[in-house]
Amino acid sequence: MGKGFYLFQGVLAGVFFSLSPILIRLLPRLDAFSIGFYRLGLASGIMFLVAFLLRELGRRGLGESLLLGLILGGHFAVFILSVKHTSVMNATVLVNTAPVFAALISWGFLGMRPGARGWLGVTLGVIGVTLLFSERLSLEVGVLGEVEALAGALLWAVYLNVGRRLRLKTHPLRTMPHIYLSSALLLLLLALAAGGLSTPYPREVPVLLGLAVLPTCLGHTLHFSSLRGLKPYQTSALALLEPVLASAQAVPLFGEVPEPQALLGGGLILLSIYLVSSEV
Repeated sequence: MGKGFYLFQGVLAGVFFSLSPILIRLLPRLDAFSIGFYRLGLASGIMFLVAFLLRELGRRGLGESLLLGLILGGHFAVFILSVKHTSVMNATVLVNTAPVFAALISWGFLGMRPGARGWLGVTLGVIGVTLLFSERLSLEVGVLGEVEALAGALLWAVYLNVGRRLRLKTHPLRTMPHIYLSSALLLLLLALAAGGLSTPYPREVPVLLGLAVLPTCLGHTLHFSSLRGLKPYQTSALALLEPVLASAQAVPLFGEVPEPQALLGGGLILLSIYLVSSEV
């Protein structure tokens, strides 16, 4: 498959990712750790079933898959904690600096040095995310939440760089069930440590299934699969479609009309995605 095929996967993943905050808004009663556990636990079960039906189940790369799942679960965990210790917008902006960390790790450990176009794209992406949420950013909070959000960005970057090696030698259907499983187990432990696992009402189950199927089974699996043809920082940059598309969907759904600087930020993000993805 050519690069265009994997770019399409990455873009489609960003589209599915954008449904995540919309669906989470429909679960105000459940705590974040419980949502994460149900989302990833259901996704793991679904992916195990799909892999079994398609005869893709196997143990190749099992250890790496379980490790990646812990890294992914750690990403979710520290991001959730950052939201508790700082503003949602501060946490969102900082966790979306992941392309910067991904580029630095790719350069330092994999020898994939981004060119001028790549660095410009990554920089514009971070500026764009900042502008997108600038109206609700706050400087009057402690530093713990900001550190946790940056840790989430770093873990995401590590996940993509480590995951690329696994993706090059295995099919996603053989790895994603185990990745989601170990992520879910980590979040379950954290939910229990934080006071217990919330039980969803029957009306919340379809929303949780939507979270498991759309941004996770489809979105994240496509995101991971795109690593076969893209560099980790390119894949990470494509995920910046999430805040842009989620903000656009929030206009008709929740009446959240973006300010002019947010529109400029969205435009910069789209430009950054073009620059990063078009780099050879």
